[in-house]
Amino acid sequence: MSLAKEINNRLDEILYMRKEMERMETDLKEGEPLKNITTGEKTDKEGAKRVVEGMIDQVKEDLMVLTNKGQNVRDIFTNKYYINDFMQDREILESARNN
Repeated sequence: MSLAKEINNRLDEILYMRKEMERMETDLKEGEPLKNITTGEKTDKEGAKRVVEGMIDQVKEDLMVLTNKGQNVRDIFTNKYYINDFMQDREILESARNN
């Protein structure tokens, strides 16, 4: 997998986690107990948010390692010969509508 694709995948992970946090914010009532599916511990909405923020921080750390603190990505996303893939754009829009 190319470096640009790997970076995009990690950024997509962050966006997905943020979207799930927003969904959790609207779907859950304040003080409603939750169960961590990984550890089985009981928590509340704030505890779940802290877990998700920790996961996002881990992805950010992964990005820092992957990009050597940004040194490996100079001009990686600039390509004057880039041709927009309309089929991929359509798939992304359709996916966003379904979620």
